[in-house]
Amino acid sequence: MPTSLSNPADIVNDALRRIGYKLRVAELFDGSEAAGVALDIYGQTRDTMLRDGEWQFCERNVNATLLKQAPPGGYFVPNAWDPTLYPPPPWLYSYAYPDDCLKVRQLKGQPMFLLNPDPQPTLYSIANDNGVTPPVRVILTNVPDAVLVYAGRVTNPADWPVDFTEALCAALARRLAPSLANLDVTRLEGADEQAATMMASMQQG
Repeated sequence: MPTSLSNPADIVNDALRRIGYKLRVAELFDGSEAAGVALDIYGQTRDTMLRDGEWQFCERNVNATLLKQAPPGGYFVPNAWDPTLYPPPPWLYSYAYPDDCLKVRQLKGQPMFLLNPDPQPTLYSIANDNGVTPPVRVILTNVPDAVLVYAGRVTNPADWPVDFTEALCAALARRLAPSLANLDVTRLEGADEQAATMMASMQQG
């Protein structure tokens, strides 16, 4: 794989090379057939791989932004539940869903100096807050001062490790092949598996 895949057009051209497509794109908006097909799938393919894989380079650990909090002591007159002010029961806290978040991996409390001998999974729910206009996506939980761990969107190829770039080029090739080269995708998958095995062997010495 070329080492200078520094922009989306480079990524797409590498995928086109894999399927034997002779033409190249100048950019994803150049109006060519290949660019049009690639433009339809590029962002979705990239985000799907970031979301569903275990890529560490896209992991974010941030203090969650608190939007709403239930009143101390619960809901009673005059503190009746109001969707514009409080998270929906039984949740105590509502946190913002980051714009670049593709998948919440974990929600946890602030780290403590003492180790927890019996850690328990943290419950949370992702929902739309219809108490504001327009509705916004939120994370509901009962954890105060929560730390959010999530897979974030990384769009700059220069920020990707080589193995992710390789995997994305292969995935794009499999999706471009039927439309542009009328190729059997299973043949490409077999070739990708062989390439991955060779790369792993080389890395292990």
